[in-house]
Order: sequence, then C-alpha cells, then structure tokens
Amino acid sequence: MRPPLPIALALTLVCVAAAASLAADPQAAAPRNSGDAPASDGRTGRQIYDAVLANRFRATRQNARLVSGDRSDNALESRMTVLWKSFRDANDEATEGVFSKTVVRYTHPFDLRFSAYLVINNADRPDDQFVYLNSRRRTRRVNLRGEPVLGSDFGFEDVIPREIEDAEYKRLPDEAHDGRACYVVEVVPVASANSEYSRLRSWIDKQHPVVLRTQYWDHDGIAVKEGTAPFAEVREIEGVWVPMHAEMKNLVSESWSRLVIEDFEPNPVLDPGEFSQRRLETH
Repeated sequence: MRPPLPIALALTLVCVAAAASLAADPQAAAPRNSGDAPASDGRTGRQIYDAVLANRFRATRQNARLVSGDRSDNALESRMTVLWKSFRDANDEATEGVFSKTVVRYTHPFDLRFSAYLVINNADRPDDQFVYLNSRRRTRRVNLRGEPVLGSDFGFEDVIPREIEDAEYKRLPDEAHDGRACYVVEVVPVASANSEYSRLRSWIDKQHPVVLRTQYWDHDGIAVKEGTAPFAEVREIEGVWVPMHAEMKNLVSESWSRLVIEDFEPNPVLDPGEFSQRRLETH
C-alpha cells in the first residue's frame, strides 16, 4: 500500500527550475512523446514519481512561516497551521470518493487570524474547495485555481499535496542539481485536476526521493515560476525525507517567496471532523 503525500513533500513540487524561457530551452520546446520509456535502469517517470509520493506519512500537522518580497525588498510575513490526512483505504483506493483532505489556517497577521481553507481531493470529480474568512464569519465554496497564498508567489496548488492520479509522467534525461545526481520527470496534469499549469519538470534526488527543483509552465507555454528546495534543508523524520525550506520565484513579476516549516508532527491523530466545513468556523 502506498500512503499519501504529506504537505511538506508537496512544498518541494513548487521548487521550480532555472529562469530559462521555453524558447531558450530546446528540450522544453520539443513535442512531448506519447509514451514514458524507461532509461537503462528500467525506471519510468511514473515509477520515479510514485517513489516520491511514497515518501510520506498517513497524516501531518505543521506550522509554517511564509515570507514574500519584491524587487524593492518590501517583505510581508504570514504564519499558518496546515493539517493533512489521507483517506485512502487498505487497498490504496479512495474512501467514499475522497483521496485526501487539507486544512490551511492562518495564525498571523492578526487581521487574517482564524481564516482558513479546506481542500478535498476527490477521486472521480473536481476537488471541493472552501474558504472561511473570519471577518465575514461564514464559509463559502471557491475555486482556488491560480489563487496565491496570502499574496505570495506560492499558489494553493503548490502547497496542497498532489495524488499520483492527478497527472501523467514522462522521464527525461538525468541531470545534476545542487551537487546531487537527479532523475528528471515531466509532469503533465490531467484535465480533471484543473491545474493552473500546463506542465511541470521536476528534478528528483536519486538517493532520497525528494524533489529538489521544478519548473512550471502556464497554459500559454511560458515558464512562469522557478524555485528550489536546498538539499541541506532536507531532514529525515522517522524514515521519511522532508524538505523544511522551499523558495519560489515569479519569473514575470520578479518577486519571491520563502516557505519554512518551523514545526512538523508526523502521523498525528486527526479526527475526520477536523476537515469539515463546520470545523472551519471554529477558533
């Protein structure tokens, strides 16, 4: 059985590649092959990415700090608590059509304190997404596609864990990054995932199944974000490798955001009720 992805690992998916545009990258501009042929070691892109998603817990609770800045070095800081839980059964199948659920609750700044988001990753239909704004004292359904996390360069899609079913995977030639030998996998979200990206390219450490670098393209074929998760900031927690630091750069606005996990709890006991709309409105 393959347990689902923790939010900390999802943060590495935002670690985007170098600031080259599509036109400047001949390999990026080439047509995507329909198949996923393995290299000499016999591993396909999906098998490699499946190992990444297997490097995870059944549930996580974490406190994170998010700092965002621009070209003028103006900075904004926010803090949040993130709960994530798998709802897969013993056969690795969705329970009542649900793969996993995530709650993101702001704790800082004060005017956003207690505001929260709930994202339900569904198996056979689009995700359910809800927001509770403390200033309005009510919960409403939303579409978080392209929505930034508190004005940062991280979108909610970047910090909400993915599922293996959300995309197609193709292996590209291996490369080095941050002094590490890496697999390179192209990730193309399926239509039902309603992704803001047309494709991603991820550099995955060969010794530890974590993503160290990823590049994102929008639906116009333009490279829009880049970032890194330094290997020096990857920690082993109960046999799982967790990146504690990720940085995102917006190639269009030249702004940046840094996300740091300050407290991480693996496999906490989380009641399913923690992930209800009603619970969003409690403090």
